[in-house]
Amino acid sequence: MRPMNVFKPITGLGKNSLLFISGQTISRIGDMAQLVGLSMYVYKASNNIFAVSLLYAVEALSMIIFGQIGGLLADKWERKSSLITLQVCQALLIGMIPFAGHGAALYALFFIFTACTSVSHIFQSAISGDVAEPARYEKFQALYSSLQSFSTIIGPVIGAWIFSVFGTTSLFVFNALSFLICAATISLIDLPPPAAAPADASGERKKPGYLAQWKDGYRVALGKPDLAAVIFSMPIIMLGVGILNTIFIGISTSFWMFSDKQFGWLMAASGIGGLLGGLAYGAVHSRCSAKTLFYSALAVKALCLLISAYTKSFFLVFALFIVNSVGFSNIVSTARIFFIKNTDPLERGRVSGISGSLASISMLCGSSAAGFFVAYGGYRFSIGVIIAFHILCALSFWLIGHKRILQRGLILEKETA
Repeated sequence: MRPMNVFKPITGLGKNSLLFISGQTISRIGDMAQLVGLSMYVYKASNNIFAVSLLYAVEALSMIIFGQIGGLLADKWERKSSLITLQVCQALLIGMIPFAGHGAALYALFFIFTACTSVSHIFQSAISGDVAEPARYEKFQALYSSLQSFSTIIGPVIGAWIFSVFGTTSLFVFNALSFLICAATISLIDLPPPAAAPADASGERKKPGYLAQWKDGYRVALGKPDLAAVIFSMPIIMLGVGILNTIFIGISTSFWMFSDKQFGWLMAASGIGGLLGGLAYGAVHSRCSAKTLFYSALAVKALCLLISAYTKSFFLVFALFIVNSVGFSNIVSTARIFFIKNTDPLERGRVSGISGSLASISMLCGSSAAGFFVAYGGYRFSIGVIIAFHILCALSFWLIGHKRILQRGLILEKETA
């Protein structure tokens, strides 16, 4: 019997894909380590949990403000050199945080850092379509998603260990090095020359302004049913994600009555599920349509949440949240495939910026409304609201992608004009 080469799917991705994925994985480990360490640093300095929550609010606000700006820049600037510069800037900024004190200067520096990070994420999203061949993009996404989830598991462990053993400064040095390593891997990627801007009737190259390009990004997003379905349906499920992230510790301690150690294991379950979800996506994407996979993953995720609302068994909840994260990983991977296959290289920055900003706004709104749902109906009611957003997401995806209601609206608007 011929032995199976388990490394063939990885090596078959090519040098560019592997360099990109390895650099992003190292950078993600540094990010997760730094986020945990920074939270500990701020909490111990202020003895105030609000000071820690403000960090997450600053991060979300930064993505909302700079996501679409980053999208414009990613479609106008040369992506490879810009991304290298952004990674180096992030390394310098994170290295300055230990010297910023504990007050307003710290938050101002962190805001600049997260602004740089937000723009960098858009560039990474835009350039990801250039490093993988179209025929191998599903395999690329499966490996990328799995390793990002692995980073989510291992990063906080590394961050907590470095913080406790070596202190705050060493932790930020570790993250700065991860950015520099990521910049080095990007510099080794061989990208094709950027496509030229289309010419107008006179033969001259068009140079639209930033406002015109921003509007054109929405035209692109609305013009293709599958792309529009992803961009405008994903924020609906992100409302539920925002609620769940905010109330998760309350559900664990007050509803399920789990210990702090068990809560830590539940957090690990999300990372494990994400890791398995990437592997599952790589195995099933060729066996069913992307839309079927999207609906199925939504249904599985909603069912897991429903069962979790009526059990208090730790082992069952742990298993449910692994499966829940497998579903969410497949939803995100499917959305990424729709994005990359329905955008031109010159459009990916703006479309990614629009998608990222809308998702961040939704998560912030969900987080803000979470306390109201708990106060009004309790934790089980709040889980029901989250499930309702899953159903609305599926309905929106069907109406926009299959029934094409946005395209009908655009046609009616043009006819009226």
